[in-house]
Amino acid sequence: MIGPTVAKNIFGASDPVGEQIRIGRVPFEIIGVTRPRGIDANGIDQDDMVLVPLETSMRRLLNVPYIQTIYVQARGSQWLDLVEREVRTLLRARQRLNDGRPDTFTIQNQMTLLKTERDTARSMTLLIGSVAGIALLVGGVGILAVMLISVRERTREIGLRRALGASPHDIRVQFLVEAALLAGFGGILGVMAGIGATYAAAVEVLRHRVPFA
Repeated sequence: MIGPTVAKNIFGASDPVGEQIRIGRVPFEIIGVTRPRGIDANGIDQDDMVLVPLETSMRRLLNVPYIQTIYVQARGSQWLDLVEREVRTLLRARQRLNDGRPDTFTIQNQMTLLKTERDTARSMTLLIGSVAGIALLVGGVGILAVMLISVRERTREIGLRRALGASPHDIRVQFLVEAALLAGFGGILGVMAGIGATYAAAVEVLRHRVPFA
């Protein structure tokens, strides 16, 4: 069995069933093509594969008398712990491991990997949030410094406005509005720059993944 990507790359639009291909020096007859599965979350083309009988692969391709990796699928995430216990019991019985002897194999529970990935994502979220908070604090301090300098340099303007009847409240509102506009426009420009950078990075990643499609 071959994947659609292999069939397209080797045979084009022709029907590959009944044809022969070579893996190394071993010829194989194609008996079917798997259904398209697309690209997974890691960018790996799941249609770029060749399926051969297990014993034939071990004896004629890999030349090994053992199986290195076995994937076991549970019906749902709530059954993963039970499946892990049953697989461990079965493998220990097959390898005749008495009680107290350590396992000669390693079992990786997908739930453990998912938990590790979620913890890592949560840590990254907290880190990004902390960096964003520090950036906001630094930006606020920068705006404060700019406004203080602006007040000191515009004393004549403030005096003129006071002479024309402006109250201290009006002066405060003026500078608060200016600070809000400065922060708002700066935030909008920062968001637009972030969106543009994200879009450019996504386009670059997709461009490099085109050969796998």
